[in-house]
Amino acid sequence: MVPTPPIVAFLSDFGESDWYVASVKAVLARLCPEAKVIDISHQVEPGNIRSGAFILSQCYHDFPRGTVFLCVVDPGVGSDRKPIVHFDGDYYFVAPDNGLLGLLDSGMCRTYEIEPHRFDAQVRESNTFHGRDIFAPAAAFLASKIPPSDFCTALPKFAHDGIDFPEVHDLPMDGQVIYFDQFGNAITNLRITRSSPAPQSVVLKNGDKIPFGLSFHSVEKGKPIAYLGSGGFLEIAVNLGSARVSLNLEAESEFKLV
Repeated sequence: MVPTPPIVAFLSDFGESDWYVASVKAVLARLCPEAKVIDISHQVEPGNIRSGAFILSQCYHDFPRGTVFLCVVDPGVGSDRKPIVHFDGDYYFVAPDNGLLGLLDSGMCRTYEIEPHRFDAQVRESNTFHGRDIFAPAAAFLASKIPPSDFCTALPKFAHDGIDFPEVHDLPMDGQVIYFDQFGNAITNLRITRSSPAPQSVVLKNGDKIPFGLSFHSVEKGKPIAYLGSGGFLEIAVNLGSARVSLNLEAESEFKLV
C-alpha cells in the first residue's frame, strides 16, 4: 500500500535555524534513500502539541494512501511517554504518544509501541533527540515496507487525553484560540458540524462582539468576522487584516460562542 516512491510527510517544532530537521532527513535518506520527504511544517510553536495536532489534521487526508507521517512535537522527550506507530487503515503515523494524533479520524486502527532495541540498523541513541534516533528510523522502515511487527509491539490504543477539541452542541459555549496562520487568522478549538446550532457571534474577554458569517467578505475591509473554517473549526479573522494584531489575540485567548 506504500506509494511508489514512498512518501514521508514530516511535521515538527524544530524550526529552520538549527540542524535538527537536517539530521532527521539524513537518517531517512540513509535508511530509505528512495523515499520522497514532504515537509508539512517545522514552525509549530515549540512544545505546542495542540497546534501540531491541528496542523496535521488539516492536511493528512490530502496525501496518497500509504503515506508515512513523521510527527515530532515532543515536550516529554526522555520521559515515560511511548514512541508509537499508528495505522488508521490508510496512513501510518510515527509520533510520541502525547495527544499529537488526537484529531485523527477513527476507523480501522492499530497502534504499536516502537522498540528501538529491535532496529536492525545502526542508529544513534540519546535521551533528548528521539526525532532522529527513534522516530526517523521507524518512519524509514515503514517507508521501506517493513511491517511494524518487526520493530514494535501492539498497544490497545493511543493517547489523546488533555487535548480538548469539543464539538459545538449547545450555545453559549466557551472556546480558546489554539493557532494563528500566517495571515493572522485565529483558529480555535471548537469544531462546528452539521448538527451544531447556528451561532450568531463570538464574544471576546474584553466584551467585543464579533459577528458570525460565511467568509471574510461578509464584513467590510478591516472589520472582524467569525466563520466556519475549511477544516471544520471556528475561526476569527479580520477582512484584509490580522485578527491577531487588530483584536490583540494570543494563543489560549478565551471567548464565548453565542
